Amino acid sequence: MVDKILFMETLRSVQEIAKASPEPMTREEIQEFFQDMELSSQQQEMIYEYLQKPKEKPKKEDTKEQRKKSSGKAIDGGKKASHSQHFQTYLNEIKNLPEMSQEAKMELYQGLLAGEKATVSVISTQWLKRIADIAKSYVTSQVLVEDLVQEGNMGLLLGMEELLGARERYEEMATDVNAMERKIESFVREAMEQYRQETEGRNSGDHTILAKVNLVHEARKVLAEENGTIPTLQELSDFTKISVEEVSDIIALSREKGENL
Repeated sequence: MVDKILFMETLRSVQEIAKASPEPMTREEIQEFFQDMELSSQQQEMIYEYLQKPKEKPKKEDTKEQRKKSSGKAIDGGKKASHSQHFQTYLNEIKNLPEMSQEAKMELYQGLLAGEKATVSVISTQWLKRIADIAKSYVTSQVLVEDLVQEGNMGLLLGMEELLGARERYEEMATDVNAMERKIESFVREAMEQYRQETEGRNSGDHTILAKVNLVHEARKVLAEENGTIPTLQELSDFTKISVEEVSDIIALSREKGENL
């Protein structure tokens, strides 16, 4: 099973590289960072979608004060929060998704527990509106609703991967729609809460260091395989967008801890 914390930290680190890159990252470039993780095809597709659709950047004149003034839009009457036009379009697209009956949901969830991979995309679509609603309760002055929705969608995918084919482990929920949905919602909320805590700075130092260590580690392996030699500090810096001094510190720290970096 994929280490969720490592997965999410690596994902966010690669996202920072993608934002800094003048060109969209290719699938091959993205895949290199996750090559040591046993990812399903569904997880890989979610990663590509997550990274290849960059968030809409605010205009230069869109100051913090102006964003506050434009924060009057709300999701279906919920907590007010500023969000981009791109996200508003997304909300408009999902608001008319048809609701399934309890019987249809139960059939899907039982298929998920039985290992039917086709159920993952159907369930994901069914949860889009609920995830947008859940995100409202995690919005703060520092955390945007669209980022929370994105994190919730990723948490949903990871949760379904855990449930896929796990009927024996979750036998008590196999015939209870509400129990299944509470379990799935817990994955979504966990992802949103973790993101909010990291964004607001609680434990952010440890998370940032871990993410950068993982990123340098993966970059070192990728460059070594490509060039046939151990990469220089400058090559690692160019690849990861981390300064030469910081790369050097990360390697030195890892060696002190006895880690092979």
